[in-house]
Amino acid sequence: MLKTRSQISSAPSAPSIDPLASEVVEVDDDPVAFLELSLRSEWGDGLPMVPPTEERVRAMLAGTPYHADDVVAELPPGRREATVELAAINAVMAGCEPAGLPLVIAALEAIATPEFNAFGITTTTSGTHPMLIVNGPSRDRLGIDYGPGCMGGAAGRGSMTIGRAVSLCLRNVGGQRVGKNSKSVFGQPARTGLCFAEWEERSPWPSLACQLGFQADEDVVTVHAGKGTFPMADTNNDDALDLLYLVAKTTAFPLSNKYLTPSASNGQMVLAFNPLWAERFGRVFPDIVELQGYLFEHAWQPIDLWPAANQAVLEANGRVDEKGRVRLCARPDQFVVIVCGGLGGLHAVCLPSWGDSEMASRAAVHA
Repeated sequence: MLKTRSQISSAPSAPSIDPLASEVVEVDDDPVAFLELSLRSEWGDGLPMVPPTEERVRAMLAGTPYHADDVVAELPPGRREATVELAAINAVMAGCEPAGLPLVIAALEAIATPEFNAFGITTTTSGTHPMLIVNGPSRDRLGIDYGPGCMGGAAGRGSMTIGRAVSLCLRNVGGQRVGKNSKSVFGQPARTGLCFAEWEERSPWPSLACQLGFQADEDVVTVHAGKGTFPMADTNNDDALDLLYLVAKTTAFPLSNKYLTPSASNGQMVLAFNPLWAERFGRVFPDIVELQGYLFEHAWQPIDLWPAANQAVLEANGRVDEKGRVRLCARPDQFVVIVCGGLGGLHAVCLPSWGDSEMASRAAVHA
């Protein structure tokens, strides 16, 4: 937490609800000075930040029913406990409003599940990073984008700040530092935070959260270890099956991380369809399970596509079936389909899997 010099001299004491444990640092009451301090101290992400004064942190804590010293998760790579207070401090710096803190907490809880493999994600040479997909009734109220530009540029406050708060927690609580304990070669833009929602009202299928067993009136955050945003576009196919066939083949690109793992059973390929494509596919496959089955059936490449040395590795790992096909995934449910984006019916986005991680979801608990 910070206390600006102007607050030290003039502001009334904050109400004593929960005692706060974080160190207090005095800084000049100047946003540029605070930015410079954040960069020198290595807890900034390079973007301007909101100073987490005690007043702001307490206002943020009002957004959750939890106590400040409640432990949300143990975050890698430093395996440090993330308390609600620490989550609130980073949420303030990211620009979150208090109503967004429960989603930050839910995301951290999901990241900490063993199957998500957060230690591997935060230390790998890959650019993978937790990508947040939100379902539920608070999407509009919190400004979590799901329409045009939902993966960048739409500028909804929730989208821009909730994902950033989670990334700051990994940095400042978990201790993730690129070039030190994080060996990412390139990184990716999502490392400053990626959070978007599903356009549930335009989907012909149940929402992702409902598919996973949550209720429609719950705010749910799903975290996916995505390697980036892989765009797809088409103007040539009138037949929905032809288009979906090409989507399946495109997701199975030969240098996918999914072909580097010994097993095809780990990791999900997230496919974000714009509402117009979703309508087309929904008419052919009103059941999402059947659509996933079609993607699974066609998401493979022939073994002779790879050079001989690569073929030997794939053969040794048992990745080649009796017909010489190398499947991207082991099961249809590894193809996760969501609906979002604008109404320009030419585009889709794949969020490719890192491979050694399973998606995880948690429901937000509001004050």
